[in-house]
Parts: sequence; C-alpha cells; structure tokens
Amino acid sequence: MFSGQANWDEIAAVVAAVRIPVIGNGDVTTPEDVLRMRERTGCAGVMIARGSFGNPWIFRQARALLDRLPKPSDPTPEERFATALEHARLTIAIEGESPKAAREFRKHLGWYTRGLPGSAELRSKLQRVKALAEVERIFAEYVAGGAAGVAAGVAAGAAAA
Repeated sequence: MFSGQANWDEIAAVVAAVRIPVIGNGDVTTPEDVLRMRERTGCAGVMIARGSFGNPWIFRQARALLDRLPKPSDPTPEERFATALEHARLTIAIEGESPKAAREFRKHLGWYTRGLPGSAELRSKLQRVKALAEVERIFAEYVAGGAAGVAAGVAAGAAAA
C-alpha cells in the first residue's frame, strides 16, 4: 500500500513556488509532526490521515501545539474505550449489527488499543469479536484487571479451546 517517506522538502518547494495555500500531507502521526511540518515547509495547513486512526485526540493536541499551548494529555484507557464504543455504535447505526460489521470494525479496535499495556493480548481478544457486547465486556475486563487481566483472559480462552 504505502511505502517510503513523504518528502517534506518537496512540499516546501511547492509552498515557495506558488501563491496559493498549500496543504502538507504525509507521515503525520503525532501532534508534534504537525508542528514540525508547518515549521519545515511553511505550508498553510496540515492534513492528518492515517495518524488519526484510533487517535482522534491528535487534532486537539496538534491545535494546542500550533497555538503554543501545552499539549493536552493522552487519553486514559477508559477514554479510549468510550470513544471506540461510540465509534462502534455509530457504525452499527449505519450498517446494522452483523458479523460482517463486527469483522470490519475490528481494525478500528486495534487502532484504539495501540500502545496500551498488554495491547497485543487485548487486540488478540478483540480480533475475534462478533458483537458490540463482546467489545464492551473485553474493555470492562481490561479496565477492571488491567493488562494482566487481559493476558490471563487470553490464556484462559486458549486453554478452553
């Protein structure tokens, strides 16, 4: 799909060559990347694409950095899970709750859990869900027992299989 790195120097060259606003895009995965791209290229705006997958907070954090304010803290696991569940509910409202919708939403669950302690085990459980209720249960177990609880649940599930 995507390979290599975005050439921010080319974006800067376009900014210098034209008199219209240029939107920079590519390899923007953190709020700090937004600031670096603006400073390095002089672009009028920065487009965030894949960097927002499972991380809608990137926009609020990037805006703060651009405004020279302290970066808001990263969301807690509970905040991530609440947002992921709302995202899932909105998806279900549009597509209906079906095994197909659950399969398609699994990738989003992986993005929302990226970087959490025990996230590999958590994703392993989430990649098998067939309904929103299962996601809610897995998230509740994680919050109640932390990463250790998720790992124990994965081990118990494997032993039962």
